[in-house]
Amino acid sequence: MSRARSRVRHGGHLVEFTASALVTGRVRHVFDVLTDWPRQTAWVPATVVARAEGSPVAAVGERFAGTTTFGPFTLVDAMEVLERVPPDGTEGPGAVGRVRVVKTGDVLGGDVDIVVAPAGGGRVRVDWTERVLVRPRWLARLAALGGPLPGVVGELAFEAVLRTASDDLRGPS
Repeated sequence: MSRARSRVRHGGHLVEFTASALVTGRVRHVFDVLTDWPRQTAWVPATVVARAEGSPVAAVGERFAGTTTFGPFTLVDAMEVLERVPPDGTEGPGAVGRVRVVKTGDVLGGDVDIVVAPAGGGRVRVDWTERVLVRPRWLARLAALGGPLPGVVGELAFEAVLRTASDDLRGPS
């Protein structure tokens, strides 16, 4: 069952979705790899992810942007880490890691929550939730015309990203 939604919100159109995956690996490794933002360049098509100059690394306040290019169109998705709670290093119940990121761009606002948790049998569950606020009025209207479709597309796209990342998330043997 899809958890994707799309609705009008003051100041733009909100697209929400959660992409989930089970990966083989250790919780801390999966968390560290997923929150190494420039590493995502290898997983997200047509996108380069880079940290802002002078930004802290692996800490609250870390700033980065994903720049996606399709032909003549470029979209910069600027973000900042608001909360970063790494897993405690065990593989038990306290091994949940989470990060919250706010989107700070002019086109895309909203926030992202990534949660990694042990799933048993040497597997890790990843839940990647995005609440994307599409800001320019014309683009928000276009997104609204799609009904739930933008959320479903986002969910499917991020599940594909997590599948592509699975080898990196598995980590060293």
